[in-house]
Formats: sequence, C-alpha cells, structure tokens
Amino acid sequence: MPHTEHTEGSVRILRRSQATEPEPWQYEISFAPYAAASFPSACDVVGDDQLKRALCFGLGLSELDLGHSVELAHQGAVVIHHVPLTDELRTLLDT
Repeated sequence: MPHTEHTEGSVRILRRSQATEPEPWQYEISFAPYAAASFPSACDVVGDDQLKRALCFGLGLSELDLGHSVELAHQGAVVIHHVPLTDELRTLLDT
C-alpha cells in the first residue's frame, strides 16, 4: 500500500468586513497545519452563499454544520480544528 501524506490542522474563517458594513461581507478562509513545513495560502470569498459553497466543497460540511459555521463567522471568526488537508481544500486555498 503506498504511503500518502496526511496533514491535519485548523481552518480559520475570519470576517474581513466590519459589522457596520452592508452585506455581502468578505471572509478569509485559511488553513494552519499542526506540523508542516509549508501550507496553502488563504482565499477570500464574498457573501454567505460563496462562504457556504467554499466550506461545502473544501471541507465537505453538512447543511447543519454549514449554518453553524456561517453564524459563527458573522460574529467575526471561527476556527474548525482537526481538519485534514484534502485535495479539495488545497484546491480551494490555491485559487
């Protein structure tokens, strides 16, 4: 069986727009590995729909988890721990 590299870390979603700004707000999604020499850069998304699509594609979150993550992101920031760096997440962050 071939050896595959497994990188695990935390995904951070940061609201870059001030709460007083009109929606759609801008968010930054980044990945911080627990132990790795390098990691993908962050990506910016605009609006809740784009944020939901990014989290669904990059993390495979369920509809319930998506809603909860977006609610937390509205408050300013959310961190999701123990996330594997999948090809989908790497693609999302590389775009």
